[in-house]
Amino acid sequence: MSDPIALGRSVIEEEARALTDLARLLGDSFAAAVRRILAMPSGGRVVVSGLGKSGLIARKIAATLSSTGTAAVYMHPVEGLHGDLGMVGPDDLLVALSKSGQTEELVRFANHFRRVGGHVIAICEGKACPLTELSDVAIALPAHPEAGPLSLAPTTSTTLMLALGDALAMALLDGRGFKEEDFARFHPEGSLGRRLLTRASDIMHGGRDLPRAGLDSGFRELLHEMTAKHLGMVCLVDPAGKLFGVFTEGDLRRLLERNDQPMKLAAREAWRLSRRDPDEVQVKISTVTPEMLAIGCLEIVRTQMITSLVVTDEAGAPVGVVRLQDLVRAGIS
Repeated sequence: MSDPIALGRSVIEEEARALTDLARLLGDSFAAAVRRILAMPSGGRVVVSGLGKSGLIARKIAATLSSTGTAAVYMHPVEGLHGDLGMVGPDDLLVALSKSGQTEELVRFANHFRRVGGHVIAICEGKACPLTELSDVAIALPAHPEAGPLSLAPTTSTTLMLALGDALAMALLDGRGFKEEDFARFHPEGSLGRRLLTRASDIMHGGRDLPRAGLDSGFRELLHEMTAKHLGMVCLVDPAGKLFGVFTEGDLRRLLERNDQPMKLAAREAWRLSRRDPDEVQVKISTVTPEMLAIGCLEIVRTQMITSLVVTDEAGAPVGVVRLQDLVRAGIS
């Protein structure tokens, strides 16, 4: 048995040399493929196809294209010959992967794809082979033996196809002016998607869950709102409905230390007596709009070392509360 470490290194080195050749040989045909895809009608799709291991690479390329702004699907060539061609139209384009360019099922599929009016881009080693003869654009892979002791299993060839698919997707991404916000839109549940799409309105406690009390409310109502809504705070509003202040559990503890008959107090007086400085007339409240990105809310919470933000509308009325734990639960970091 060979040294597995030495063998593993040799496989990677062989594939690395092939990739270096691919990068060096990439030329006009690659640019022509990019231009042809960018020029597709808005309703057109890229159909990526291959058989066997090339088919597995084709699936990955289709997925990468779709996630970076190019509508793409994988289609098995045999399934295409047995009915799936019915979903192909003249605005579509086929990217066909085959090391030899002679895979019989794929060649027949490409032929029928052209018959329904679609264009074909071939990715293969052969410059003069059935697949390239059917194609509008042919991107040639450098001819390298498959890495490994027997040079039989698809290794180097599929690595080259995978790298070329990534290069194609990134060139198209750049050509479309694809931005982080676009990527997030296609990955709403990914970490980037949550960072760029989630807003305060998506995670805030609003409506019936918002603890709110008027300044002239009694202390009993104030306490009920705090305990019933389970947010550890109450938004105090003036007669016009605008946010006046926030009464928290910490305020409650200070009030109970200073006043032995809080039930006789109105909410306004309870709030005043609960201040760290009872003579302080105006207290700065950290508020955000419903449209504020959650990542922006997190920055405010971290910078000001607080645990909650009040969400207010254009009139200054409280419409929700966002807590640090809500941001964490939503995966914002």
